[in-house]
Amino acid sequence: MKKYVDYLKNHLRINDISTMMVYDSFRGHLEESVKTKFRDNHVDLAVILSGLTSLCQPLDVTINKPFKNNLHKKWHIWMAGGGAGVTAAGNLCRARLSDVCE
Repeated sequence: MKKYVDYLKNHLRINDISTMMVYDSFRGHLEESVKTKFRDNHVDLAVILSGLTSLCQPLDVTINKPFKNNLHKKWHIWMAGGGAGVTAAGNLCRARLSDVCE
């Protein structure tokens, strides 16, 4: 997050405009050093409280969640069908990029 502030500062010139960052209550976002870095760069912070994702992050609900659910379903079907295979030591093989993309 601190590197992200530097990116914003260098690429979007955030010091030239009023800026507010809205983010969820992920623990890493709430570190005091992160909040200080934003404050020092004149970025106001707003935290979406848990339980309000559906109201404040509609794309997370309407696009990301269905995508992730479908991906998990397809992954389980692929794994159950023996898609991964096993190594000589009996461990599951890593999925090939082409299999993941398919």
